[in-house]
Amino acid sequence: MSSFLGCLVGAASTANAQAPLPGSQSVSEAGATKTSNSGVVNTYFGSVTKSPPKACHARFLTEAKDAISRKSPIPLIDFLSFGTDAPCATYLLLSSNQFQAMRTSLQGKTIQAVEQDIERRAAKEVKAIAQQSGSSSGTGGSTNLTSKGLTAKVLSIASEYGALTQSVSNQTTTVQGSVAGIPLVLMDKGYLAECSTRILSVTPCFSHGVMDQLSRISYSVSFATTPSVGTVTGTATGAASGTAQQVTVKTSDHSVNQFSFKWVAIRGIVSDTAMAKTAAAISKTGTGKALVDAQAKLVALENDSNNPKAVAWETNFAQQLLAEIQSGGNSSAAIESVFNKWREAGTAMASAFGLPENIDQASTGPSVPDSVSGAVELAHAYTQYLGAEEDQGLSAIIAQPPILSFEYDDNRSSSQPSDSVFRAIYQQKWTPLTLTVNGALSIYNSGQSAVPGAGRLRDAQFATEAAHSFALNTPLSSSLGVTLSGAFYYQYQSSPAILNVTPGAPVDGVTFTGLPSTAAQVYGKTGNIAIGQLKLSVGSGSSVTVPLSVTYSNRTELITSPTWKAQVGVSYDFDSLFSGNK
Repeated sequence: MSSFLGCLVGAASTANAQAPLPGSQSVSEAGATKTSNSGVVNTYFGSVTKSPPKACHARFLTEAKDAISRKSPIPLIDFLSFGTDAPCATYLLLSSNQFQAMRTSLQGKTIQAVEQDIERRAAKEVKAIAQQSGSSSGTGGSTNLTSKGLTAKVLSIASEYGALTQSVSNQTTTVQGSVAGIPLVLMDKGYLAECSTRILSVTPCFSHGVMDQLSRISYSVSFATTPSVGTVTGTATGAASGTAQQVTVKTSDHSVNQFSFKWVAIRGIVSDTAMAKTAAAISKTGTGKALVDAQAKLVALENDSNNPKAVAWETNFAQQLLAEIQSGGNSSAAIESVFNKWREAGTAMASAFGLPENIDQASTGPSVPDSVSGAVELAHAYTQYLGAEEDQGLSAIIAQPPILSFEYDDNRSSSQPSDSVFRAIYQQKWTPLTLTVNGALSIYNSGQSAVPGAGRLRDAQFATEAAHSFALNTPLSSSLGVTLSGAFYYQYQSSPAILNVTPGAPVDGVTFTGLPSTAAQVYGKTGNIAIGQLKLSVGSGSSVTVPLSVTYSNRTELITSPTWKAQVGVSYDFDSLFSGNK
């Protein structure tokens, strides 16, 4: 998931004071004990991601350079303090083992469960609007006039019937997944580890950067599963022996009629405006105010004269960080290394505040320390806040389709010369609509000199789709995802469509009249193809999706008269099975 704090921009500090993050207040403004609602609310956008907020990284770089220039740990002490940098200090506390151990919330849900629920809903949303089920339009069975930027993360299988641009329909089964799918499953089962977190040296590992790049690449393989697809022909060999004749048998059946690869060039970006609007809305609610009040208690504990350990830890840790930067020659690499050390200091920070590892037991004892009760109150307020985020549609905000992807299709029909399609895919989400635009060129994989007017360029394609996803409550399911879409497809047929034929053998679904016995290829008239489609996908975003569509076209690649067609399919997404998510 994207960093929720991407909307915050770190402000440069002055020589004597820490500049506040947007939405927070400086020490002089807040007396080192209070931060604005929107500042605190923004902080928690980052906690769900389990990665440091971008604004905190930028702030750390600024303060580290200031500490180097001044040869003083004071800027880093300010960075660690709740009073002067509440958002980053709060994020560090949220990452501690003690805070993660506080499971029980006021709603009876755990923090982890609420976070996973938001992530699950976001994944379902992005699957509904950006994941392609089934093959691209060039096969004999597809429900997709447009290609989407994503496939299943691990594996999906789709079966579809009904051609879109071709004259003959058949049954097509498509297997899809990302290249990162198998490593992700192995990591989930413990057979692989992320290199930076590997404990045992014998455990194979993948770096985060490698996994990120592999997750951008996906594959798709389509099979023509109609029994009659392809032809078998026999040619007499040698002299007949009585009533028997030896023959050489060949088949034109293709077990694979399309394979594809996709690469996501530009990932979806969470709208800063939408995130800021959500933060502002929550900050005005009782939930947002409760979060601010809970954090203010920890700020007060930090400055409590009866608890000098917290301030002592901040001072000692800041001195240690500065020393390590200086020992590394004050280089950028040394600063980055020290930042990574900061991001892992949450547990030590919580211990300095007096939060024990067995905080669940400590919070139910006869005498509960203020530090424990304050942390538990913060955990409760945070869990309620997550629920408020979801009420504001957080999962829909963070579910963004990839903006730009590229696709390569290799079409291998049993009765046509193979061709390659190079496609660009653009997607943009404007709640509640998602727009998809495709542009593609198709070329024959070999020259077709025997066919008059045929060049290597087969056709040029343009397609666009507007889709609206929504949920229906049914007796069988609390929420059934449904996507209604309308699409338009245009194909400029530069070269005539070609069919390979074997003299005396029929082409599946086509009957010829007056065809010369020596003909090895037949071709149709060139012309532009325009197709309109209405599609309803039932179960979109879930494990099982059933797409139903109706299309009208002015012609196909062979038939020059208008046609109405219906397409139907079913797709099984196994991501939840492999990941263990429900």
